[in-house]
Amino acid sequence: MTLSVADLHADDGVVGEKKGPRAGRPKRRVFSPEYKLAIVEEWEQLTEPGARGALLRREGLYHCHIQD
Repeated sequence: MTLSVADLHADDGVVGEKKGPRAGRPKRRVFSPEYKLAIVEEWEQLTEPGARGALLRREGLYHCHIQD
């Protein structure tokens, strides 16, 4: 029996299962507009030293996620 390229990528009926070279990679995070607004509002209110860094750590964000 000979397998073709189509056989290697055959649909086995499993829904939502990733296939291919990027199958094991983490999914990119998506932020809702409401979440973004809430974080920016909280960011603007923080004035104590280290408070903004604590917010970023708590939310798992990087400084580049919040731009002036």
